[in-house]
Amino acid sequence: MSVTKRCINFGEFFKTAYDAATAGSYADNFKELSKNEDREGMIKALIDVPYIRNVKIVESYRGKDDIKAAELYEKSRGTIAKDGILHEDTNRCSILTETLFTASVTSRLFLNALLDCAQYWYNSKAFVKCLKYCECMLALPDNLYDKTTESMNDFLERRKACIQLEQECSKNLKILSSQDRRSRKKCNGNVSVCSRNSSLLITRTPAAPTVAGKQHPVLKNCSDAVTLQYDEKRGRHLVANKNIRAGTVLIVESPFAYCTNKEALDRNCLHCHATLTSNDSVKIPCHFCQTVSFCSEKCRKEAWQTYHQYECFIFDAFNGNDSEQTERHTSHLLLAYRMIISGFLSSNIEQINKNTGGSEIPCLNDNFLHHITPINERSNDTETMCSVYGDPRNYRAILNLETNCTKIEPSINLVRAVEAIFLAKCFTFVLSKMDVVCLKETFISLAVAVLHYLQAINCNAYEIVENIYDKKTHVWEPRNVGGAIYPSVSLVNHSCYPNVVRHSYPSGIVVVRTLRFVGKGTEILDCYGSHWFAEGRLSRREYLWKKYCFLCACEACTHNWQYPSPETMNIKCRVCSEVIAVIALNDKNAQTIPSKQCPKCTEKIDMNKIKSQLKQSVEKRLYAISKMYEGHYEQALPRLLEHIQFIEKFFAAPNMETIKTQQCIIQCYNAFGCTSQ
Repeated sequence: MSVTKRCINFGEFFKTAYDAATAGSYADNFKELSKNEDREGMIKALIDVPYIRNVKIVESYRGKDDIKAAELYEKSRGTIAKDGILHEDTNRCSILTETLFTASVTSRLFLNALLDCAQYWYNSKAFVKCLKYCECMLALPDNLYDKTTESMNDFLERRKACIQLEQECSKNLKILSSQDRRSRKKCNGNVSVCSRNSSLLITRTPAAPTVAGKQHPVLKNCSDAVTLQYDEKRGRHLVANKNIRAGTVLIVESPFAYCTNKEALDRNCLHCHATLTSNDSVKIPCHFCQTVSFCSEKCRKEAWQTYHQYECFIFDAFNGNDSEQTERHTSHLLLAYRMIISGFLSSNIEQINKNTGGSEIPCLNDNFLHHITPINERSNDTETMCSVYGDPRNYRAILNLETNCTKIEPSINLVRAVEAIFLAKCFTFVLSKMDVVCLKETFISLAVAVLHYLQAINCNAYEIVENIYDKKTHVWEPRNVGGAIYPSVSLVNHSCYPNVVRHSYPSGIVVVRTLRFVGKGTEILDCYGSHWFAEGRLSRREYLWKKYCFLCACEACTHNWQYPSPETMNIKCRVCSEVIAVIALNDKNAQTIPSKQCPKCTEKIDMNKIKSQLKQSVEKRLYAISKMYEGHYEQALPRLLEHIQFIEKFFAAPNMETIKTQQCIIQCYNAFGCTSQ
């Protein structure tokens, strides 16, 4: 007789499940199903494995601990110094924050810690921080504290205190804002030499730009400067339907689903990924777990409504992946899980909109099952493709993403299938806590969809990054925060010499800009791995083959570009792009150079004029770099774009000026996007 086993994390589940699935006839049967891309068959084969069938998911999260919270709160009250005077502990702020995360939201400890946090920052004249804690207090619903008269009185008393603090903070911020305006006016706008009150300085929340020109009539996340095409060799891809200048915003897209890496949970907001280490940031806790942090009450509320209530009580289960055999990022499990949630909520959107009370739970209805059913045939008709990718919430776009199911080893598909079953068990467990029943047939459909998601994530997930400034090198270095799925961005193919670059903005929004001039009819190309000048062709191709199952045949790989000499540049004909002559970058010889004639199209080239213009254009790059060192990236960028336009017009790739300029342009965009201290 089989015995039901309980599982609390993925690592615990995976090892036993994988070993059981690779034993006996299961492995041979799975190989055949994998080769035939029979996802339903793969899932059905695995759920018949006794261990997998019988294992049950249980709650796995760090819940509140009022005993520990009480100890922390007492510690936060300060110590008596030798002189007998009460002094605040230097770590009081961090201890209060820890108390806030540890105490139950319905307890007096939570209310005390929340009010103390607000009061602490008000006394420190950090009014922005104080307001964020006041907002948190004022958003608490009355029904959390109406169990007893004493509890309600405690709540009302502390809320009244926060209302008073909120009013005082608003007054002080208005005064400081007025002083700041007068100070800047007095200094004629030269803020760098003006003293500014640190309590007023607010970390910039970067706003994502809009697409250049008009919005594409069907591809809502794209500019009308691009169009969607298909051919057998390149599959679905984006092409410029007009000449596009360097620096043009082509795509601005919110993720279909996104997640946060384990190592970023403590330093970044779970919802918008804003840094929690800036001068004006605070850490707002989830009402039920201690694991995640938010930058504001607004982010906490939005996260709970859109996904966190379906993952909170099993959140630590995703972090139990300590098996090297899977070779997977823990964040990919969470990303796939949130893709389930996105479909689940999207299929119930009408019910959710009608439910103003917020008490009803969406159901596993036929609409949801239709959403998650993988389609077997992919249309290559351009009009049909545009309709699929035009709606950013369209599940068909997700199910059309490349999976390479038949190209990868059956053992890898087995890993994905085991992961899929685990995630499906997690989701149905959470729904069971909400009294939503999941039948076996529904579970199979769910697991099949998750298997598709996991395969697609491996080929189509993009990093969400924040940029860290290095004061010594004056360089913004990207640091991964999480991962996301973007249906429109996934249409962009790879090149080791890309003509676009991606940058992250709050809430996982990605912005795709051109790095150089893109002519009409030219394919829009991103870089999935290392650039050609950063790594050799063999290692680049090996990485792309293993991860994406294609042999790169981009311009850099086809011609096996080597890291170019900084001494020379090849002048090309403006008409036919034929290389005409070579000039030295550091040539200080002032003698005149005879004009050249293109041997292919007979176009005449004034060599002296180009050499003189190159010198002037390089000065623009050097001036831009000086502005970047000063932190004035918005002043540097136009000069860099002018310079790259000139280089692309007269000189053949590859060349060092293009490399240097593109890296500077990327640095400017790094500074405009998500940043951290």
